[in-house]
Amino acid sequence: MADSIHPSPFASRRSRVVAWLLSLLADEPRHSRTRSLVIVVGMVAVIGCVDYACGPHVSLELFYMVPITLSVAWLGWRIACAMAVVSILARVVGDLVIRPYQYPIAVTWNRLVDLGVYFVIVWVLHALISLHREMERRVEERTRALQESITTRQQLENELLEVGSRERNAIGRELHDDLCQHLVGTALAAKVLGEQLAIRDASAARGAQTIVKYLEESIAKTRGLARGLILGSIEPEELAKELGELAGKGTAGGVACRFSLEGNPVIPSAGAAAQLFRIAEEAMRNALRHAHPTEVNIILTGDDDTTFLTIEDNGTGLRAPETRGPGMGLQIMAHRAAYIGGTLSIVPAPGEGTRVICHLPRIAALVPVHA
Repeated sequence: MADSIHPSPFASRRSRVVAWLLSLLADEPRHSRTRSLVIVVGMVAVIGCVDYACGPHVSLELFYMVPITLSVAWLGWRIACAMAVVSILARVVGDLVIRPYQYPIAVTWNRLVDLGVYFVIVWVLHALISLHREMERRVEERTRALQESITTRQQLENELLEVGSRERNAIGRELHDDLCQHLVGTALAAKVLGEQLAIRDASAARGAQTIVKYLEESIAKTRGLARGLILGSIEPEELAKELGELAGKGTAGGVACRFSLEGNPVIPSAGAAAQLFRIAEEAMRNALRHAHPTEVNIILTGDDDTTFLTIEDNGTGLRAPETRGPGMGLQIMAHRAAYIGGTLSIVPAPGEGTRVICHLPRIAALVPVHA
């Protein structure tokens, strides 16, 4: 029973050999049809001469299958059938040259049977080769369609990423040029009002000053938000500074966030630097929002071959896929990494916590990063 379920190694090896031979026959010949015809006719002639030299008592019937098989693969079934007829005639002529047949009817019947066997083999080989070529053609078409689909998807993802960046920039400029200016005007008006109230009512003046203070804080926060949205490109030499400021914002929020620069990391372009910054920003935001850490480390390191951006926290760790929400943060980070030619991996940190690693191989036109 086990043998019927699991094929023997010999049978598996034999199947691989048959598949290899079929694949070899299905390949289109590298020479012309004329040369192919000359080759198979020459093979029939050589085998016929050997058959004549061996005499009628030695059969070279199997050897004629070689040019017939090549005819099927190179020239088609019609030429192969013609080669089968020529092979039979070569055998008959070789035998008759030596001596006439003692039983011509029986020999003629045997040769016709041989010819029928050749025709059946030609038909089977033609069907197998045609099926194999059709399968290869369909595989190539499906592969080409899949590659085109992957390329189209990547283009769409890149366009969505670029559209998102443009929208962020537009919103950031709107906040900076419109809302911030409006808040500045309101703060000035409140300040003037406070100065006027200071003459009549000190308590009301202090209230006005409190409003001015809140407005100034709102202006600072709005400008910071606008700057983060407008940050569509970062000069590679400024990336370390921006990551340090990002860590400072996290520390201001009550979590110990540190940035460190190690080795000699290199960034290919301002766009790549911006994507790395966005990855760090999203990873730190996810950690602060979901993992509840007390410490987050942003590490930018590299050497002559590669650059690594690592965001590590000591929080509760990465949740199981079935318990995660519908957020797109991880997918967006992975796509940002792929967009600049890198890869993203998320692994558990030593102890508890999560480590997000963006690996960026070194390519041409690299710009070193300085602290």
